[in-house]
Amino acid sequence: MSMPDTSLPRRLLLGSTAAAAAGGLLTGFGAGSLRSAQATTQIPDSELGYRSFYGQYQSGIIDAQQEHAVFIGWDMRWREGSKKQQLQALLQMISDDAARLMSGRGVLADTEPEMAQPPSELTLTVGLGQILLDVIGQGTVGSMPAFANDELEKQYQQSDLLIQFCSQDPTVLHHAVRAVSKNLRQLTTQRFVQTGFMRPMPGADTFRNLFGQVDGVNNPANEAREQAVFGEGRWIPNGTTLALRRFEMDLDRWDEVDVTGRDFALGRRQSDGSPLSGSSVNDPVDLTAENELGLPSIAANAHVALAKPSHGGETIHRRGYNFDDGQHAGLLFASYQSDPRSSFIPVQHRLAAADALNTWLKPVGSALYAILPGVDEGGYLGQQLFS
Repeated sequence: MSMPDTSLPRRLLLGSTAAAAAGGLLTGFGAGSLRSAQATTQIPDSELGYRSFYGQYQSGIIDAQQEHAVFIGWDMRWREGSKKQQLQALLQMISDDAARLMSGRGVLADTEPEMAQPPSELTLTVGLGQILLDVIGQGTVGSMPAFANDELEKQYQQSDLLIQFCSQDPTVLHHAVRAVSKNLRQLTTQRFVQTGFMRPMPGADTFRNLFGQVDGVNNPANEAREQAVFGEGRWIPNGTTLALRRFEMDLDRWDEVDVTGRDFALGRRQSDGSPLSGSSVNDPVDLTAENELGLPSIAANAHVALAKPSHGGETIHRRGYNFDDGQHAGLLFASYQSDPRSSFIPVQHRLAAADALNTWLKPVGSALYAILPGVDEGGYLGQQLFS
């Protein structure tokens, strides 16, 4: 009988969070929590620059969008023993790291803890692919289907685990990403890193994407947003789903399109985001409106015509970011919704089939995640699934 490989790099044996988690993986770390006394002490939410790790929902979903984001996907590297216990220990470790970083403190054995302060509204939002829900034996969100115009690249497809890191400060964000990634290095294999940025328009929750268009118009707000994200059809109470799509933009060909053509393809004016059926950005999209020639103001294949929810159940909460990796630029389309099967997926099928903007867009990444419920003080992410 072969013995399990319990060898670990020396770095992991010097008191890091990862060492604690790895020890749990190798010894059957069970229902006990991986927490320090410090990790349960949170600086008040009211203090500028801090968002709480604890709460009914995870942060980074329906709270105000930060200007910088990094989405990282990992695949598990299973060792001998219970996969469920290994996953439990991993989530306990991530919870400990997130609680520390979001409160402005470094992770255990952090070599640059000074970079965590101030946290600049740092949030870490954690999701699991269906394969990990199957390991636990609870929960169903399914997988992202193929869409008509997909040209997916392997590195941007489904991962087992996803963490969305967001902050107002890219330096703080870099430190959080590196601190957590170092602790996961021996336990997972990194599939992708997708970095994004945006700048909110004055007095609004919208931003300009790299086409120059006003993005995020008509996102649900307040109770409607909470209902769309955490309401009927959710996979678990206080949990939701994240659909993450990566679209490369052909900006050189887009440069050749005049303003009228751009407005026609979107169904909104590039100048201020107002729909072609109205005069203000907040005017509703009216697909029955006609122009002075008696023709529809908004074409049937305009982006807004196809993206418009056909019923309340199709409402999604968009939290997208621009990206430019030096070779390609485009949009990280991050969409939160309670049930993607009745909202995001049918809308995306319509867009993939006929959206006028498809001429300048290439989808190269696509994945779907179960976003875990929020955490009570003294608890850890996903604890409900292991009870």
